[in-house]
Amino acid sequence: MKIIFQKPDLDTCLTALILGMKPSDDLVHAKKGASRADLMDPNVVCVEAGGSGHVERNNFDHHDPERYFPPACRQALSTLSSPDDRLVRLVEYVCMIDEAKPIDPPVAFPSLSNIFSGMLLAEPDPMVQFRAGMQMIKTVWDEGLDPFATLPDKPEWEAYIAAKRVNQEAVWADLQNARILSADSGAPIAFLESAHIGGMATLYQQGCQVVILFNPAFGTPPMRKFTIAGNHTPVGHLKPHFDAIESGWGGRDTILGSPWTGSQLSAETVIQIVQQHL
Repeated sequence: MKIIFQKPDLDTCLTALILGMKPSDDLVHAKKGASRADLMDPNVVCVEAGGSGHVERNNFDHHDPERYFPPACRQALSTLSSPDDRLVRLVEYVCMIDEAKPIDPPVAFPSLSNIFSGMLLAEPDPMVQFRAGMQMIKTVWDEGLDPFATLPDKPEWEAYIAAKRVNQEAVWADLQNARILSADSGAPIAFLESAHIGGMATLYQQGCQVVILFNPAFGTPPMRKFTIAGNHTPVGHLKPHFDAIESGWGGRDTILGSPWTGSQLSAETVIQIVQQHL
């Protein structure tokens, strides 16, 4: 099996696992997405690498700006005739994380999302990340661990948990400088600039309905990245306002992200758009 992916995350790794990917399979990291030829070839599995909605061609993506599709792992689950309950629960959890839906009550550290995030910090190579992520999720599935509960501190996850703790400490320091603002509608919003991962859940807990995260140097090579998410508050209607001045914004009703190649907008411009149109 040939599998093409664009980014290692919980959704893509779980999708590959559901589809039966094996260690010996041909795994391809395509930073700019799959080619048209690969998207048209049903013998090539494309996971969040383009072809939204075309499951019949083995394309599992959900980033079509004109139409909603569920996360890739839910699309993959639909291809199984009788998935077990543990897998269904895993898909429910990953979909909530992928769509930035708050989990109530929050899962105490370390959650599956925490450990996966720590793995991304500890393993810089996307190919290693993808395979490590699949193995992590497979362990949760095989051992019947509840993804909606705190996970055990397993020896193979120690480095990932440690990396996530260091990151969390840095985020907590950055949170001291978070800006709590109001939209024109009166809704409380927050803006956080941080080169680290996280902060959204804490700002939700402080009563913010919408959080704007800004990472000025995300990825390799570094780029300017914005993420806008709502706590039971839709943000998808903001996309046309961003598209009008910068193409490439994507997301869904619960979360928006700046273009894959980075954003040229100033933080103040992004804040103003959210304030004016929320």
